[in-house]
Amino acid sequence: MPKLRAGCYTARFLDLSETFIYEPLRLLQNTEALVYAWQRRNADKFPYADCCIGRPSYLRENMLRDNLQLLHAHYGYVGVSALGFLTKLHVPLVTSFYGLDVYQHTKNPVYRWQLRRLFKRGDLFLVCSQKMRGDLIGLGAPPSKIKVLYGGADLAKFPYAFNACPEKDPATILMCGRFVEKKGFLYGLRAFLRVAPGYDNLRLKIIGDGRLAPELKREAASSPFGSQVEFLGGLSHAEYIAQLKKCHIFMSPSVTAHNGDSEGLPTVLIEAAALGRPLLATVHSGIPEIVHAGQNGLLAPEKDVAALAANIDSLMSAPGQWRAYSEYGRRLVEEQFDLAKQTEKLESLYLTLGNI
Repeated sequence: MPKLRAGCYTARFLDLSETFIYEPLRLLQNTEALVYAWQRRNADKFPYADCCIGRPSYLRENMLRDNLQLLHAHYGYVGVSALGFLTKLHVPLVTSFYGLDVYQHTKNPVYRWQLRRLFKRGDLFLVCSQKMRGDLIGLGAPPSKIKVLYGGADLAKFPYAFNACPEKDPATILMCGRFVEKKGFLYGLRAFLRVAPGYDNLRLKIIGDGRLAPELKREAASSPFGSQVEFLGGLSHAEYIAQLKKCHIFMSPSVTAHNGDSEGLPTVLIEAAALGRPLLATVHSGIPEIVHAGQNGLLAPEKDVAALAANIDSLMSAPGQWRAYSEYGRRLVEEQFDLAKQTEKLESLYLTLGNI
């Protein structure tokens, strides 16, 4: 069977956090995916041979030359840009939404108007949670054109390995992500520092960097228990996986930012659950779809430091519950968040739209 020629269209290929775009490209079986982007970033970490980089007009000419059969735009604003290609490029248009393109950018009335055009012309809209599906419908997207396609963990990279609470060595809580407001790291850090006096064997490690780094480091330094916090900086994906495997609990205290920016469904939670780590998170966006409270982790309201601290204390005071949380989380990922299965679903949608 001939392979479908599909274009992967995005603004930047790729920011370090965008493994959710890169990883499925490696697993496509019956699709030849060609990448088109405005900028090339981190090529050493995301090597990909078939990349065309340039202005939209240049990309359009190359798409026409490459005889694409389908175009997949990543992020709503990139889907809007793709509309200009369709006067000459007569192919189905798929658009994936991830978070800021549903929650932050929609504060702009011009973008909302552009989305209405996209909703009318686009063929398929993919969202990463049931919560986001409802929010996209609220923005005017036709329900029949929206499908939930969860992100996934590569189960070969994230093999299940229960990590019991150590009796003598320190237990480690890990947070990972960009140092931006919506990640909620300030609240997670404050919650940790609140419980640290009761657990001299507890450590918090934080992977990432960004404009909020000075504020986070000042917060830790101002506490007498700041020595139990370690900032690891921005790490490669392999280094991140190594730290995730060594940690005992994973925390993602996401919040809605002042500008409206919100998460979709953080891939790091899926990957931590795949490894079998108990999860600490907030009731935010699609997070309750991967963190089932009382089954594979605990949830707190957004920005509620006291509730986050209580959940840390709850886990640390009952390590006997960890194995049940661990096993439930792994099963959940295998059933709903397996990257290989999710990529098969994506490719099935491609082939149906492309009449292959």
